[in-house]
Amino acid sequence: MLTRKFLALAILGVIPIAIACTDQSRPPAPESSSSSAAPDLSDSSASSEPPLDTSTEAIVPGQYCYSADQLTQSTVLRLTIAADQTVTGDSRATISNEAQNYYSSFAQKISGSVEGDQLAAQIRTWIEYDVQDTEETWSITPSEIVTPDMELASADCEEVRSRFTNEAGLEASDLLDSATAVHTEQVQFEAGRNSTVINHAVVGGERDVYLLNAQGGQQMEIALTSTEQNAAFDVVSPSEDILTTEAQSETVLLPHTGDYQVIVGSTRGNATYELEITIP
Repeated sequence: MLTRKFLALAILGVIPIAIACTDQSRPPAPESSSSSAAPDLSDSSASSEPPLDTSTEAIVPGQYCYSADQLTQSTVLRLTIAADQTVTGDSRATISNEAQNYYSSFAQKISGSVEGDQLAAQIRTWIEYDVQDTEETWSITPSEIVTPDMELASADCEEVRSRFTNEAGLEASDLLDSATAVHTEQVQFEAGRNSTVINHAVVGGERDVYLLNAQGGQQMEIALTSTEQNAAFDVVSPSEDILTTEAQSETVLLPHTGDYQVIVGSTRGNATYELEITIP
């Protein structure tokens, strides 16, 4: 279970602390008001400490990136804050302890809302083949995020992005951003069957997206044939990892539990195709 995995990480001493920088600049401190009264220099007991700085960092709409990097754990986090203070985001972490011969990783999706410097976060976490939903309250500023378990400091978003891409430098959103239209359909197997066959056609530039719910640890066999050999598919995990691209036939190991996207598009012109999906 996920709880046991997190307990194991605590035993290994995986306590992340972060350092980084942000694209958002710190608002200037308010100017102090002038006073006509001169300080009393004759009072030798007066404190020499500087006045307390009561200025705060405001979190405004935009994209923010954070990271935490230690010997045994490396974590990155991206958040987008909308004008209505709603929040969406994701994170990736790798954990390794050579002395304990331990390696793991996890992915998260984050949603919620910000009020002041507090983020009420709903978090879905995939670690190995387990998935868990939790709710937490985070402290957030442009320069850092403090969660109940760790501190992350701001990071360059371009550097953070590399943790979410495949070997070709693409992330899941890139596969659909260029589409002129996207048609999405939920797919379910008929009772007693472990496969389905879909016959359809896709217009050049558009994408057909088939959502299929599956368990982490299973395998998905996909075969695509088209009249003019001009169709291909991509597969994206529930955590938005790209598992394969531009394929006609593939057996894919499913790393997480949830809805997988099988994205069909044409390589040239319009494509009439048959798509067979099997989970043995």
